[in-house]
Amino acid sequence: MGAWDVSITSDDTVADVVGHVVSLMKRGDSLLSACADAERVYQALLDDPDDGPLVWLALAHVQWKYGTVAPRIMERVRADVRCGNGLERWAEDPQVLARRRTALDRFVARLELPNPKPSAAPKAVSRPAPFGEGDCLAVLTTEGTYTAAIVLKADNSNLEYGTNLVGSLDYLSPVAPDSAVFEQRQWLYLRHGNWNGAPDLVWYGVHGFRAERKRFSVVGQTKLRAGDPASSNSFTSWKQLGVQILLCRRARGV
Repeated sequence: MGAWDVSITSDDTVADVVGHVVSLMKRGDSLLSACADAERVYQALLDDPDDGPLVWLALAHVQWKYGTVAPRIMERVRADVRCGNGLERWAEDPQVLARRRTALDRFVARLELPNPKPSAAPKAVSRPAPFGEGDCLAVLTTEGTYTAAIVLKADNSNLEYGTNLVGSLDYLSPVAPDSAVFEQRQWLYLRHGNWNGAPDLVWYGVHGFRAERKRFSVVGQTKLRAGDPASSNSFTSWKQLGVQILLCRRARGV
């Protein structure tokens, strides 16, 4: 875990705890119930001298944002800030440490006053995976040529963050791919750089799709086969779909 600024929310642990609470509230849990669950889930961190204070800061932050800070959490935050708990990671740079102390003091001062305009409880926004299993995609590359890809999975288990598993084909042409290209299943294997012949098989989430969607066209459907690739540990943005084929061709000198 790490921090990228001195502000309270610019920290991985704080972001994780707040995200946990918000996720439960989107499912219909009350603020207090969601915070109680977060305490249970992050119980192991509460005794840690560095991460424990961050958990309390996160709970105080999210409670103030959506309602009222529980007295026991407020008192814990006051005590941590008063005693300098959780500041060891900032101690190497006196100037940064001073800025962190100032941020904490301001945070506590804000918590001491009721929130005049608490935010409404967050609601889940449905963002399904853009494509269905078996969709055949014609992908316009940045060079104005076309490549091809097959949608192998559509995972909508997370209501807000649907994902597609997409396998790229070894196809590059000024002409959009036809059905024969997809039925031939000539998967794209990455032999440049450090890829060591791995297939271009990646999960793509919903973020960034809107900006790239004009590059993709569903030009048909194919029945998925038992031998088709079905798993990947790689995740990236839709901006990257169609990039690897260009890198492969350049590596081949084509």
